[in-house]
Order: sequence, then structure tokens, then C-alpha cells
Amino acid sequence: MRNAGRNVWDALRSAVEIEFNDFKVSIGGSVSGEDLDLARALYETANLARRTGKEGFVLMLDEAQVLTDERDREGEHPLSMLIAAVNVLQGQQVPIGLVLCGLPTLKANLLKARTYTERMFRGQEVARLSRSDTRDAFVKPLESTDLTAEPELVEAVLEDVEGYPYFIQLWGASLWEDAELAGEEVLSARLLEAIRESIYNRLDNDFYDPRIESLTPAEQDLLLLTSECSYPPLRTAEVHEHTERKEGNVNVLMGRLAEQGVVYRTSKGIYEYTAPKFHEYLKRRRRKDEWV
Repeated sequence: MRNAGRNVWDALRSAVEIEFNDFKVSIGGSVSGEDLDLARALYETANLARRTGKEGFVLMLDEAQVLTDERDREGEHPLSMLIAAVNVLQGQQVPIGLVLCGLPTLKANLLKARTYTERMFRGQEVARLSRSDTRDAFVKPLESTDLTAEPELVEAVLEDVEGYPYFIQLWGASLWEDAELAGEEVLSARLLEAIRESIYNRLDNDFYDPRIESLTPAEQDLLLLTSECSYPPLRTAEVHEHTERKEGNVNVLMGRLAEQGVVYRTSKGIYEYTAPKFHEYLKRRRRKDEWV
């Protein structure tokens, strides 16, 4: 394994510079460089896995859409650096794999980072759960407890969560906590009606609000304006009908919203939100802002 490691580092040092679309990133050269440090850390982890009896090392990153390269050549390019390091190591038969999970903007980020990523990755869409799977995810955890759920409550939850795993967790945790506080052993539709508003408040505060707080005022204004459009999908042609902004300005802002990971483009002039039920949230927020 020591000789294999030496061969890997010889290959890394010989790959002094790899060219990406409009910038270049060094993989070899100074061992103190951040890019080579990353490759070394990945190699040593894979090596450790082999020494402990494992077949290799798989790096799995959730919310990977946040890994984006800056446009400036002198800026930070973490995604390109990660892909390049893994690619070079795999080329030297190092047993390492990379699994990235994230919002639909992840695919576009990968293609921008390296043109060969469509050959390097095998895409798999993780969609919402089926109705039967959603039912099981909500009901089965109750089997090991003293709590039960009324059929009417289960049907109401299925309608609310629409198969999104995080929503199932949020609705279930909220109902469970409130039932314990009230000393009830049955999760009922009545209980859900009593706490539904607080569930949505928590969903807005914890899940939706952070997605737009970092946006510029102009981006936020346009995003809130999209709540007046029909959905799905979101069409820029309809957005133009609800604003006095120039067409070019709207297109630029929609592009920036896509870069921020709030929406993603499915085709020319057609977008969808990256977060589930986001259109309903924008309507609630717009009503709240207008009331304030």
C-alpha cells in the first residue's frame, strides 16, 4: 500500500494544473496548497478504510447545492476542487466514491464546475413519498408507543404533508408533543386543527424564511411577486404581467434567484421552486407583509 501511495502522489504532483471552463486550478505542485491538502486528506481516509478491513471510502454530502464556485478566477472554487481531487484519485485506482445529494440546482452547479461530471456521476431523482409510504412513515413509529392515531387525523396529515419527509417529521413531532402536554393518548383531527397554525408558523420560521433572508431587496421583491402568478410552473412571461420592471431586469433577477438556489430553470422562461409548497408560503408571507 505504501508503494501505491507513492504512485498516487507522483501522479498528483505531475498533474500540476487542470483547466476548467474559464479558470485553472492546481492539483499538484506545493503540498501546502489547499487543493493538494484536500486530495491528501481524501487519500489518507481511503487508505485508513482499507487498513481497517473496509473496501474503500465513500464521501456523502447532503445539501450539496450550497457547494458553488465563484465566478472570479481568483475566488473560491470548492466544488471544482472536490471534483478534481476525487477524479484524480479515482484515476489512480484509489477506492474512493463521492455521493452528493441536494436541490435540483446541484446538477447545474456540477456542470458549471466540470464539463465531465455527466460521465462521473449517475443521477438519481429523489421524489416525494407515495401516499402509502407516507402513511407508513407517519403511523408505524406509533406502534412502539402508547399513542394511536384516528383515521381522520391520518388522512388530514397525508393531505398536509404531500409526501415530503421533513413535513412528515414536523407534523408528527408537533402532534406527539402536543398530545403529551395535553395528556391525550389519541392523535385526533381535532388536535391537528388546534395546532395547525403553529405548525405552519414553525415551518415558515425554520424552513422557508432562511431561504430568502440572504436575498437582496430586489430579489426578495420579485420572489414575493411570483406568489401572484399561477403555479406550477412559474413562467417569466406571467411574471412580467405583474411588475413594471423591464423584461431584461426580470430575467436577470430570475437568473440570480436560480443562482441562490431558490428556483431552478426547467426550460427557457420556465422555473420551479426548489422547496416544496413554497408558492403557498410566499402567499402567506405576502399577506403577512401587507397586513404589517
